[in-house]
Formats: sequence, C-alpha cells, structure tokens
Amino acid sequence: MSPAEATLPSLRRSHLPNNPELNNNMIKDSLDFAEGSRDQALLRIQNYQQLAAKYYNKKTFGRHFAEGDLVLRKVFENTSEANAGKLSANWKGPYIIVKIVKPGVYQLVTMAGTEIPRSWNSMKLKRFYY
Repeated sequence: MSPAEATLPSLRRSHLPNNPELNNNMIKDSLDFAEGSRDQALLRIQNYQQLAAKYYNKKTFGRHFAEGDLVLRKVFENTSEANAGKLSANWKGPYIIVKIVKPGVYQLVTMAGTEIPRSWNSMKLKRFYY
C-alpha cells in the first residue's frame, strides 16, 4: 500500500473487504487459474512446434544411397589443393559406397580401391551421374 492510499483509499482497496481469510482464498483461486493458463500456454507452444516441424520437414528431403552407388564428396577448405583459388572444384570424386554404417552415414572407397579413412554423412555427398 502506498502512502497516498493510506489517507485516500483507491477504488481497488475500498471495495476489497479487510478479511485475511477471504484474501487467502482469492490468492489460492488466482494460483489455480495460473496453473490452468500455464497448461494452455504449454499446449499452444507444443502445437506451434509441431506445425513448425511439419513445415520444415515438408521442404527437406533425405539423400539415400545404396551400396555400390557412385557419389561425389564435398571439398572443404582444409582438404582442397593449395593455391587452387576460388575456381577450385567444390566436389571431389567419384567414390563408391562400400558400406552403410547407419542411415545417412556411408563408408567410401575411391575408384582405384583405396579406402577413405572416415565415414561420410549423406549431406556432404551427392550422386554421381555419368
């Protein structure tokens, strides 16, 4: 309560009875309503997240390869040739998929038969058409 309300009560203070038990009951009721509004907010958030995921997944597509497919792999700055400049190739290969480690992860071999040391994610590979 502000000092101004001590001398001249506001409309809110004048219509509220000075009953501590009633005040406690009103606080409990407002807490019950707060829990319900929290639940509604949680449902709205979950609904929004599901719609956002559905919209995102509608635009994406997976790259699935089979064993024996020919693919190109992405060239990164640390694996590109020295002094190649900005006109260097973005893709290197072709490579043969030897093993599917798990969905989306593949073990590669060069056309000469030498194995590439680590497995590659499907996002860094693209199909080689000859």
